[in-house]
Amino acid sequence: MTTSEHGIHAGALRIADSRLWEAFGSIGLLSAHRGLVPWPYTNWGRAARRSLLRSAVTLPGWLVHLFRAGGGTLPSFLLPVPSSARQPDLADEIALLRAVSPARVREELERWFPQGVPAEVRPLYADPAARIADLCAFLPRYVRAALAPYEASLRTVTDDDILLRARVLATQGPDRLLGTLNGGISRRGDVLRLHAGPPGRIAARTDVSRIVLVPLVFGRGASLLGFAPHGVTAVSYQAEGAAVLACETRPGRRAGAGADEPARGDRLEILLGRSRAGVVRGLVAPTTTSDLAALLGLAPSTVSEHLTSLVAAGVVRRRRAGVRVLYELDASGVALLRHLDNRRRVDAPSYETT
Repeated sequence: MTTSEHGIHAGALRIADSRLWEAFGSIGLLSAHRGLVPWPYTNWGRAARRSLLRSAVTLPGWLVHLFRAGGGTLPSFLLPVPSSARQPDLADEIALLRAVSPARVREELERWFPQGVPAEVRPLYADPAARIADLCAFLPRYVRAALAPYEASLRTVTDDDILLRARVLATQGPDRLLGTLNGGISRRGDVLRLHAGPPGRIAARTDVSRIVLVPLVFGRGASLLGFAPHGVTAVSYQAEGAAVLACETRPGRRAGAGADEPARGDRLEILLGRSRAGVVRGLVAPTTTSDLAALLGLAPSTVSEHLTSLVAAGVVRRRRAGVRVLYELDASGVALLRHLDNRRRVDAPSYETT
C-alpha cells in the first residue's frame, strides 16, 4: 500500500499507544517462532509459553494462521485505530473489536485469500460473530498470562518512545520523524509505503488524510495497519527499548553473594562491579534515575552516583525530555555491553534528537 507524502504535515500525524495492538504483536512473535523467539524476546517467550500452558490459554489456530499467511500482518478488521488516550484501556479496545460486522470480516478475508479461504481460517469465515466473540474472551486471559508481569516495563518503554518521537515531530518535523521509524512504514523519495496484507499483494490507497503511528515493543512480531473513516490510517512501528525484555531476573542481592560481588564468569560485572553493571544493563531503554532504582532494587542515591560516573566516562548520556531527565547508553556504552555481556546483543538507537 502506498500513499503520497505530499500534504503530510505535523497536524496530520499523531502517535498513540494501544494495548490491543501490543498484544497482537506479541502473539505474532509467538506464532512466527515455534521454538525460541529471537533476542531480545527470548526470555519473555520462554516465560510466556510456560505461563500460557499453566493457565490453559491456547492461541486461536485461525489467528496463528493469519499471522503466518500474512507474513506478520493481520487484516484490518482486527485492528481498531487507537484513540489519542495516553493510557488506553484494553477493555475499550476489545469493545471496538467486538463491534466489527460479519460482512466486513468476510469481505477482508476474501481479499486476503483470493484463491479461497484456507481450511485453518474457515471457522472465522463461517461464523465471524462467534469467532470474534471467542477472541474477545481470549485476549484478556492471554494478556494476564503473557504480558501482565511485564506491564510496567512495557508502559515505560512505550511512554518514553512516544515522548521522544513527539519531540522529533515538534522540533524537526514530520519528514524527520517518518525517516526514523522501523516497521510497517517506509519512505522512498516523496512516497510513503504502508506495508500490510499477505506478501506480494499490495494495493494502492490514495485517500489517506491522517496517519496514526502506533509504537510496539513487540513490533518485530507484527507489522500492523488499521483504518478508520475519513482516510485515517494507523500503522505500527518498532519502539526503541525492547531490550528491556532481555533482563532475565531482577538483579537484586543473591543469596550468599556480597552486594557488589560479581557473578562468576560475568565479564561486565567483573569489570564494573555488580551494581554498576546492573545500571549499564538497565539503560538499554532510556529511563530516569528513580525508574532505574526501582528496577534494580537500589537506592536512588546509589544509582545517581553510578550514573554520574558513567556520564563522566562517556558511557552514558543524559538528556532532558520535558520535565524528566532521561539516561541512556551512548555509543561507547553500547559497544561495552555488546562486547562484554555474555548473553545479550544491543543495538545503538536508530533515531536522533536535538
